Amino acid sequence: MYVLTRPCPPPQVVDSVVNLTGFALVGGPASQDHAKAVEVLSKLNRPYICAVPLVFQSFSEWENSELGLHPIQVALQVSLPEIDGAIEPIIYAGREGSTGRTVPLADRVGLLADRALKWSALTMKKNKDKKLAITIFSFPPDKGNVGTAAYLDVFGSISAVLKELNSEGYNIGEADNMKTADLIDSILNDKEARISPELNVAYRMSVDEYQELTPYAKDLEANWGAPPGNLNTDGQNLVVYGKQFGNIFIGVQPSFGYEGDPMRLLFAKSASPHHGFAAYYTYLEKIFGADAVLHFGTHGSLEFMPGKQVGMSGTCYPDRLIHSIPNLYYYAANNPSEATIAKRRSYSATISYLTPPGENAGLYKGLKELKDLIGSFQTLRDDEARGPAILNSIVSTAWSCNLNNDIPSLPPVDTFDGKKTTAEERDGIVGKVYARIMEIESRLLPCGLHTVGVPPTAEEVSTAHPYLVICFPTH
Repeated sequence: MYVLTRPCPPPQVVDSVVNLTGFALVGGPASQDHAKAVEVLSKLNRPYICAVPLVFQSFSEWENSELGLHPIQVALQVSLPEIDGAIEPIIYAGREGSTGRTVPLADRVGLLADRALKWSALTMKKNKDKKLAITIFSFPPDKGNVGTAAYLDVFGSISAVLKELNSEGYNIGEADNMKTADLIDSILNDKEARISPELNVAYRMSVDEYQELTPYAKDLEANWGAPPGNLNTDGQNLVVYGKQFGNIFIGVQPSFGYEGDPMRLLFAKSASPHHGFAAYYTYLEKIFGADAVLHFGTHGSLEFMPGKQVGMSGTCYPDRLIHSIPNLYYYAANNPSEATIAKRRSYSATISYLTPPGENAGLYKGLKELKDLIGSFQTLRDDEARGPAILNSIVSTAWSCNLNNDIPSLPPVDTFDGKKTTAEERDGIVGKVYARIMEIESRLLPCGLHTVGVPPTAEEVSTAHPYLVICFPTH
């Protein structure tokens, strides 16, 4: 009998998990145990990438498809693994149409490996050495909205995140103890918060450097001409807006470019991001050297750039732009549909943030006067002298409040005479106006903006609509 005197080595813990089966972690296409998968992955606490082989279409069919993956495969091999917590549905192999053989897609395999290694590096690298790029947006474009996001106090939240990063040993440079107002001034330097020369310039990229570092730069010239173009440029160089604090870069994502018609990027097959947009992500990956990028709030435009819907190819612009950078994305908890787009098209690991508590909108000015008139009518509806006169005022006030757009049957104010109506007709008119007034008054509006990491106060919760409070996530 031999007795082991040497201690057993500790179990090896992986840095990333890549699932090449294309199915849920526990089970298969016919059955899944998501609870067990979540339990296992939670204990492992590592990135879980579920790569996808083409099954329901050939390589050439996928390559030529605007949709990308076949809908059945999306359901089985993208949606179900996402319930486990899977990220980044990257295609890694395809079936040849002529021979039926399954062959690896070299560029996709390379991207998959690069992204898995980048995620692994986040585990191994010390916090003080990690470089994080925080990206803020300008959406809707050209409307004075730089540094805003749906329901979110962006700079207050960035300050909270910086404080937490500092406590975890990240190098945040001069941002340590910087007030939120000072943080805003150091980056935007523009009271109207527009994309403009007043924004702080973090880097000027020469055209030669841009073309050398951006492999797809030539493809953008069909839409935007030769670089540097007219957007995010000083006339000679491409300009990256933002400011670096230690190892943290807070950058301003360039605007769509098609400011008069920003949705053109969604529907025009030949559209593309402009040179300044491409230069921004080139800077993050190849000059600043970001270990990860944190897109800050709902939402930017990276995930809406032209390309396939699911199962990106190397010519899809979300894939080209984010390339190998691990992508984290704060997304409002009430917008899972667009968060899913960000997950699938820009390889985002999404982090939900709360929407602020809601309260009833209430009424003001003419609408409040209208409600008072309805109250008077309800008291005097049987008074044949005063009832019709109040009804005339109700119809007139409803028109002045533009309720005729919501109530097609509202009588024309110029010819209406309440005295010529029956009691039943009067009740019908007032009833429709009252129903619309109640609908407007009971609409829910957010109470302020949410700050990441800050729960609602007791006062906000007590005055909020109970349905919204019940539906808030607990994480």
